[in-house]
Amino acid sequence: MKSSVEHGVPPREIRSFKLRSGRGTKAQEEARELHWDAIGIDSLGPLDLAGMFKSCTEIIVEIGTGMGEATALMAEANPEVGILAIEVHHPGIGSLLVKIAERKLSNIRIIDGDAVSVLENQIAANSLDGIRLYFPDPWPKKRHHKRRIVQVDWLELVVSKLEIGGTLHVATDWEAYAKWISALCDGNSDLDGGLVARPDWRPFTRFELQGIAKGHEVWDFIYRKH
Repeated sequence: MKSSVEHGVPPREIRSFKLRSGRGTKAQEEARELHWDAIGIDSLGPLDLAGMFKSCTEIIVEIGTGMGEATALMAEANPEVGILAIEVHHPGIGSLLVKIAERKLSNIRIIDGDAVSVLENQIAANSLDGIRLYFPDPWPKKRHHKRRIVQVDWLELVVSKLEIGGTLHVATDWEAYAKWISALCDGNSDLDGGLVARPDWRPFTRFELQGIAKGHEVWDFIYRKH
């Protein structure tokens, strides 16, 4: 998620996300106050995901949950799947916490942080059954393409964290980004797969529906580590 050192100034980290302002609604703020200690993760060290999701048979990392609608629905429909949700937008975190509390979900944990840093420093190698990336910022301007999260190095990082047979599922409504994703993933020798019809188990996200209303097509890609 992630130019030169000049005059002793450290290089600026290139982020693939925009930090949006906003405190969120009262309910979202209250949910963070009430439920963060039980659901949120503050540790910066390696995570014991197996211990965290003891009753789950699969562990998935979801990068960027938006307002959490799809995340909560998938968790509710599949209680045997543990979801580590990585999000930086505080209203989105609050919204997901509200949904977790309303549905009494026990198979979601949330970490407020940069996904690349979390994957690099907190997730063990070969430990994940899947990684989900739904509707990442397409950074459409050519000069911003370096900010896209899907890059060669990022894919290598993802592959290193997936178990054999683990999947990377990416969805986008930006055609140029879809072509970018396809080209990079097809070029990774450890991945098989490609474009698929939207799986029935992936609920529509709010952002996705807004794009569809504007006439956008949606592309889902599922790649499996072999």
